[in-house]
Amino acid sequence: MLRQLRFVVFRLACGLAVLLGTAPLHAEPQGVPLRIAVYDVPPYGYSDRDGSIVGASVDLWRRVAEKIGQRYELSLVKDMDSLLRGLEQQKFDAAIGAITITPEREERVDFTYPAHRSGVAVALRKETGFLAAALSYLSAVTDLSGLIVLILALLITTGIAMWVIERPSHRAGHGESAVGTLRDGLYWAVVTMTTVGYGDKTPKTHSGRFIATLWMFGSLVLVSLLSTSLVAHLTADRVARDDAVATVDLAGKRLGAVTLSSGAEYLDALHLTYTHYADIPQALAALDAGQLDAVVNSVGALRWFVAKRFSRTLDVSPGLLAPAYMAIALPKGSALRHELDRALVGVTSSPDWTAAEARYFGP
Repeated sequence: MLRQLRFVVFRLACGLAVLLGTAPLHAEPQGVPLRIAVYDVPPYGYSDRDGSIVGASVDLWRRVAEKIGQRYELSLVKDMDSLLRGLEQQKFDAAIGAITITPEREERVDFTYPAHRSGVAVALRKETGFLAAALSYLSAVTDLSGLIVLILALLITTGIAMWVIERPSHRAGHGESAVGTLRDGLYWAVVTMTTVGYGDKTPKTHSGRFIATLWMFGSLVLVSLLSTSLVAHLTADRVARDDAVATVDLAGKRLGAVTLSSGAEYLDALHLTYTHYADIPQALAALDAGQLDAVVNSVGALRWFVAKRFSRTLDVSPGLLAPAYMAIALPKGSALRHELDRALVGVTSSPDWTAAEARYFGP
């Protein structure tokens, strides 16, 4: 009986421990404020017009801090190296923002449970305007040169045939024909093929009219074939430009990336040469000025800056070069990691946070 009672007490104690361990955290703020570094990269973290620090990562941190019952002080940090050194030197208790989990960074700091799914993407110049359209059309014509040569050859052959049949020595008894010279024959073939049909050059012989009938129907087929081929080529070219940029497309290009960013680490891993920039606006400005062919960085930041400052001239390629996850960075061995993980799981799995993310990054 005593053994059974002990077993019941043990089960109740275990159940209570699990319940307390998994219950939502909503403690009152207490203790010394945590020193939180905010990586200054919109839309994750940045200074608003009134001087307040806002952004998606700041919003997430406020929800997490409420769950763990911690007061905090936010500080903007402009570059990744200063942020990582601040964590290593215990100047910050945690860092939030566009901080991607990478092997290089894991050697210096710890990371919590992933807070946001992101990835490395590419910003490119838009191909718009008359020159871009002309170059695209010229490319299509070049690719269809075989078909164009065939049409020209048939046109010349038909014009010569009409002249041979309709020339004065062959039209006796059929009245005067307007296709009396080789030039007239070629002119007639062009006018007939383009379906203009002025009527000033018409065959008089039965053979000439037979050739004219064949050329009329043949011209319809040839012109339709050329038109649809041009449209298909131009459409395929547009779709190709809209397709996601692959890693192989970066080779030999003039690339730019922010120093120590996820884009820079991605390019370093591929041993690709690129120009270093202090921040994303500088890199995008160089791309806009034609000094670069592409800028590689986290997709959320690229989309935000392009939409805000370069929407007319730049675009972010669809798709990702590589998936990535952002998290809260901590000093090595931080005691905060366990409770932050629990809080992050609760916050990021809630419908409320899903709706908030959609407001920052789109559905």
